Amino acid sequence: MKDRNSPDISFIEQVAERFGQVYFSFDTSTKTFRHISPGFEQVLGISSESIKASPHSFVNYVHEEDIDFLAHKYTSLLLSHEEEQVEFRVVLGNQEVRWLCVSAVMVQEGDQQLIAGLAEDITEYKEYIRNIMKYNNKKNSTLEILSHDLAAPFANIQGMINAIEEQIQAGEADIQQLLNFIKQDALRGSDMIRDFVDHEFLESSQVVLHKERVDLCNKLAIMMDNYRERQSRLAKSFHLVLPERPVFLYLDMMKFLQVMNNLVSNAIKFTPDNGNITVSVQEEEGHVLVTVADTGIGIPAKVQPHLFERFTVARRAGLRGEKATGLGMSIIKTIVELHKGEITFQSQEGVGTTFYIKLPKE
Repeated sequence: MKDRNSPDISFIEQVAERFGQVYFSFDTSTKTFRHISPGFEQVLGISSESIKASPHSFVNYVHEEDIDFLAHKYTSLLLSHEEEQVEFRVVLGNQEVRWLCVSAVMVQEGDQQLIAGLAEDITEYKEYIRNIMKYNNKKNSTLEILSHDLAAPFANIQGMINAIEEQIQAGEADIQQLLNFIKQDALRGSDMIRDFVDHEFLESSQVVLHKERVDLCNKLAIMMDNYRERQSRLAKSFHLVLPERPVFLYLDMMKFLQVMNNLVSNAIKFTPDNGNITVSVQEEEGHVLVTVADTGIGIPAKVQPHLFERFTVARRAGLRGEKATGLGMSIIKTIVELHKGEITFQSQEGVGTTFYIKLPKE
């Protein structure tokens, strides 16, 4: 008779499969699988029955570079009886490479020793980590190049400022040419930075989301504090309106902050001095509403329908001549939609623009 306190294997399997995991047990003496969850086929497209009928055939799916490593881990588990967690690659029939994470432990059943554990497809997680490392390395190398390239225009600016000071002291009034040189070098430097930021923003929208539960209000408060510290230099006032309680959402916060920073950056570019930029968060039924509002020059009515298009005709230089690529708003829309959200806007020329982002409560 079954002990009513013992776990129901079918129930455990159902729970594991809901989380993308596969349960298995392997008899070390007969070298056969005692059990493999039916979900094995859903995870990898390989029939669990075929693997049970011919256990060694699973090795044929293991990436050739990982076979020795997997064999070493198997031997280590047999000798130590310590829990092992191993990540390795499998190659499916269509040559698609997938990553598996297997957590296994030795268990005793009568006089037989079994290896029991869970297998999970971690391909998307591995891809996310790979992209993070790739972009981090790229960022570091690009920043090195950028700092080198910016050294020349900034050195020129410093030299011309010194020349202007000398002319002022000598009573010479004709300094317009030097001022024009400073303006050109400053614009060239800012264009380099803008190109770098735009390119990073574009590439970051093309990778898998890594969502985690975050306090959205806390993250936006930190972001807006950074703008408030510079508001005197930016000649704008920054405001943040938050609900009394924290708002928790599952977001890829790094990408969502890129969206928010881009919207605020656009607001800065198109808001005259002494204008206001306000970010607010409001909980509504079924979703959270995030808004970015400015008192800027607004978006011309004729280009509003094209605002979210790639390389849109709606692109405009900022009030101080800041460069525009026409990609920013399309990338913002992509990232918001990856979060299953929606972005809309209202704008009136001479009055300002407000962007609305609706994010679902999961």
